[in-house]
Amino acid sequence: MSKGALARWSEQVYAREGVAPTLLALQDESGEDVLLLLLAAWLQQQGRTLPTDVWQQVHGQQACWREELMLPLRQARRALAQQIALQAQYQRLKAIEIEVELQRLQVLEDSLGRGDCADQAVQAALGAACSGPVNGRRAQLLVQLGGLLSLR
Repeated sequence: MSKGALARWSEQVYAREGVAPTLLALQDESGEDVLLLLLAAWLQQQGRTLPTDVWQQVHGQQACWREELMLPLRQARRALAQQIALQAQYQRLKAIEIEVELQRLQVLEDSLGRGDCADQAVQAALGAACSGPVNGRRAQLLVQLGGLLSLR
């Protein structure tokens, strides 16, 4: 599967200073899905939004995929990170995890098509991608992410 626009864009912004740690903090501290946050930001860049019911559907599909595939893969990679003798295997597993995520971004992009989407403020777009209320540390990290992605 070749990389689509969403996967290419995600790789570019993920490489920007501060983006990866902010996304990982949202993932590890708040349980957010990095791919959904990237999707929301990418859609905003294109002047597109998703209706609430579509976000709910995407959340449901993504939750199944994350629980069945990504969480076990991530747990295995993190366990290997502590094993000095297994660093080559850790690096291979990390590369596989990234490739699986890039392929999932393509699936998300394909599933949404071009759709009829209207412009929306970036914080609302990122907030809509979150699984819980946008307040406290989560709100702070989302504001930081919006700035890092140059969406404001």
